[in-house]
Amino acid sequence: MEKYDLLDIPHLIYVMDPMCSWCYGFAPVLHQLKQEQEGKMKFKLVLGGLRPGTTEPMSDEMKAATKQHWQEVEKATGQAFDFSFFERDEFVYDTEPACRAVVTMRYLQPEKELEMAEEVQRAFYARNNDVAKAEVLAEIALGLGIAEDTFLEKFHSDEMKEKTGQDFLIARHLQANAFPSLYLLVGHNLNLLSRGYRLYDALKAKIEEALKGNTP
Repeated sequence: MEKYDLLDIPHLIYVMDPMCSWCYGFAPVLHQLKQEQEGKMKFKLVLGGLRPGTTEPMSDEMKAATKQHWQEVEKATGQAFDFSFFERDEFVYDTEPACRAVVTMRYLQPEKELEMAEEVQRAFYARNNDVAKAEVLAEIALGLGIAEDTFLEKFHSDEMKEKTGQDFLIARHLQANAFPSLYLLVGHNLNLLSRGYRLYDALKAKIEEALKGNTP
């Protein structure tokens, strides 16, 4: 049963937003962690909501600040960025649709949830696609084997909007006020591994420390 499963098996809880540049930079680190912990713990993705419901286009000041963040992430992580994004006019940086797309994949094909998040990241950061648009997100889902009409029907449903909002609430409950945030749940004990970007070796050490600290 799930309630016992949750307590008996350690869970790695990853709080992120597909339109968060440091989350994009963190993707290779997360892959390495997941691969190493395969079979030892379960993985739970929580969509944090970086800028959900934004309605105002990016100002020149916001573009400048965002570009600086991207340059920092590129330098620190080696992830590829398409800086032609900053030539866009009137771009509204609303991250709710991208988050909802990942939640939608969770309910259509759960095993592809993280892959959907990563594909949205690559589309946005490396290819300058407008992932705030439903049709762009549907095309990404199609690449993962979901028919566009099937995806869009689910994506536009009140249920998915509500489920996405629930993820945002969980993130706030976890006090994940910086993305990416990573937690390890062992029994009843929730251990913060990282709030913000962290290198693999440091995270591995934190996981080992948390597991040792929760051993009876």
